[in-house]
Amino acid sequence: MADQSTSEPVVRLPPATEGGELHDQRDLTGKNILSLLHKAAGLAEENSRYAVHIAKKLSDQLCTAENRVEELEARITELEAEVNLYRDKSEKAELWLGKISNEIQERVLGSHN
Repeated sequence: MADQSTSEPVVRLPPATEGGELHDQRDLTGKNILSLLHKAAGLAEENSRYAVHIAKKLSDQLCTAENRVEELEARITELEAEVNLYRDKSEKAELWLGKISNEIQERVLGSHN
């Protein structure tokens, strides 16, 4: 953020006029107040632009993170389906191994009797 303290200087009291009178003090005070208000408004506007910039940047990062979460959730669903498929295959293979083992035991034990 740029330093705007030198952009609008405070109005100083002018030297005495030809008649020896100073400008009306109230006018100068009003000008000083307006000058300070303009400076404050400029700083507020700059702060607002900066806040909008940061909010946009954070919003973009949030959107990217949300997309990544969706991708990871989809991948988890795929992996869970794969796990279930291999679990089913494993259970079927165990059943077949049990049947084969029983068949072998019956034949081996049956031939010894």
